[in-house]
Amino acid sequence: MEIKRLGENKIRCALTEEEIKEMGFDIEEIIGNGDETQQFMRLLLKLIEEQENINLDNISPMVKAELLSDHSMAITFGGDSEMNFKDLMQAINQLMDHMTPDRIEEFKGMSKEEKQNILDSYLEQKEQKTEQKEKTEGKSAKGKESPMRCVLMFHEIEAMTQMCQACFGERMPASGLYQLDDDYFLLLDFKGFEKDEMCAFAFAAVEYDEGHISKESQIAYIVEHGRCIVKKEAIQTLMAL
Repeated sequence: MEIKRLGENKIRCALTEEEIKEMGFDIEEIIGNGDETQQFMRLLLKLIEEQENINLDNISPMVKAELLSDHSMAITFGGDSEMNFKDLMQAINQLMDHMTPDRIEEFKGMSKEEKQNILDSYLEQKEQKTEQKEKTEGKSAKGKESPMRCVLMFHEIEAMTQMCQACFGERMPASGLYQLDDDYFLLLDFKGFEKDEMCAFAFAAVEYDEGHISKESQIAYIVEHGRCIVKKEAIQTLMAL
């Protein structure tokens, strides 16, 4: 069993089908979300506490279980409520900046789970470096950011339309479209979305936008001084073009 700590409030655990059987459970029973699922999760949490010598009382009750192609399971306890959409996009951009062109193409062809694993590892390393830097230099002041609202900037509305058509499926965030000077701004509100749902969009969106903003003061300035082209359901409008 492989256990990885992802920040203070999140733990990811990977188990093979054989390890699950050794615990006395069957994968089909676990994914059925019945009494066996609850029993398995309680036992798994106990094993994690014993193996890692940690207390999970402060971990968020959010649980996500993924059945992988090799019949192993990846189970994540906890959440990332403080990570905003801009941070996700910046992290993905920074991660890809460290890749060779061949590695980038390989990364784009990976499954969502594989991309998520790579991003989680990168974020963990980045968080450790940040914590160390803050200990030595002290925390720097930052503007207040919205955890769920973000503005994507585009020089051409055609690029924005292509992004919407490529990145969005059935579920879409609330959206508005503004123009300020010669640029277009797509305001997105991911309220109610989990981090993994935002990640799926962010992985695709980084290929299209020319910049992203999440500071509330900057968002307010765009809304107040920009020309509102579509106030609501801008994504749906753009996808219909």
